[in-house]
Amino acid sequence: MRLLSLAARNLLRNRRRTAISLVALVVGVGAMVGLRGFVNGQQRVILENLVFGQVGAVQVHKKGYLANVQGSPLTLDMADSEALRQRIASVADVTAVSPRISFGGMISLPDVEGAAQEDSAGKTGFLQLTAFDPTLEPKVTPQRSTWLGKGAHLSGVEAPELLLNADMAKSLRAEVTEAGVAPERWPALLSGDRDGALNGEAVRVAGTLVSATPGDRRQGYVPLGTAQRLLRMEGRVTEYALAVTRMEDAPRVRDAVQAVLGPEYEVHTWDQVLPFVAQLVGHQDVIFGIMTSVFLLTVLLGIVNVMLMSVLERVREIGTMLAVGTRRWQVVSLFLMEGAVLGLVGGILGALVGWAVTLWLGQRGIHLPAPGAAADSIIRPHVSVLYLVRAVGMATVGAALAALWPAYRAAQLRPVEALAHS
Repeated sequence: MRLLSLAARNLLRNRRRTAISLVALVVGVGAMVGLRGFVNGQQRVILENLVFGQVGAVQVHKKGYLANVQGSPLTLDMADSEALRQRIASVADVTAVSPRISFGGMISLPDVEGAAQEDSAGKTGFLQLTAFDPTLEPKVTPQRSTWLGKGAHLSGVEAPELLLNADMAKSLRAEVTEAGVAPERWPALLSGDRDGALNGEAVRVAGTLVSATPGDRRQGYVPLGTAQRLLRMEGRVTEYALAVTRMEDAPRVRDAVQAVLGPEYEVHTWDQVLPFVAQLVGHQDVIFGIMTSVFLLTVLLGIVNVMLMSVLERVREIGTMLAVGTRRWQVVSLFLMEGAVLGLVGGILGALVGWAVTLWLGQRGIHLPAPGAAADSIIRPHVSVLYLVRAVGMATVGAALAALWPAYRAAQLRPVEALAHS
């Protein structure tokens, strides 16, 4: 405690130099906290758009579905029943269950006479379709309901309607079909059923959805009953999407649902369905770690210089301490404590500044579209208390280590030569 008190007093002897070092630490630690908050906010937006806008937190399939998703997933369907839904919903922390069918298809625009329609008449396009119950799906993917561009959402589970991605609709020049238009002037939706036979059904383009996530724009959505008629899969689905209380509960819910359903089914969390997203988050964390190291190293190099200057100015003082019996390890401890106190104070101030800026930006929000996305996303930076503590600890330990070399230099001085130093 006596050395700690002396270290604090020594820092106040040259207040200008100490203030400069503190400012560097505050800027460095504040930048670390602010950048971590931004990265956290960006990762949350990506996950929310994908989990709450497309896949859901947990998915249930027939055994072997995910391994053959690029093949013929319609052959790995399962009977949809209220009893099965209730078994899944009975698992703790499952808040909603939505049945789906995922399949590939083709949309063919009608041949309509008239100059206004000649650019789009007869055009066709291939797309990936997802069929769901419009009353159940919003409970699992509520984010998708905010992406409506034109028109309206699907009106019912049996409605002959189609939601198109806005970019695909633009490329096909497919306009939203008004409710009063005769069915013979509706686009045709074509797809092969589970036996390979081609079927078709006239559908009305109810609306378009803008994209808030990067990826393939050839996407469409149809009511579950319409897809079952088209694919001749009445009463059958290819997957169930689940909503959970918290995203952190997804692995535990997955295991619980798997235990309830048995080996005939497979249950996966969102990161298993979309492994590239988890890799993207991991790569961002690695890049952030490199940037944090650069920030911290730059600040610590400044502290090394400050402590070396302090040693040079206090050579006679150090010689006096050694002459009166102060141990060399005590001299080393003194300079290490000076660095640690400097790092602790600077780390606390920097963490508070970074936390305040992150809190302000989190409340205000940053409007920034994701790369390759058409819709703006609101990034709300946030940072955990644990990371603030870690930042302060890194600053404290780092500053103490930065003072190690100057402390060693001071401890190696010979008392006679130090006292003769002018």
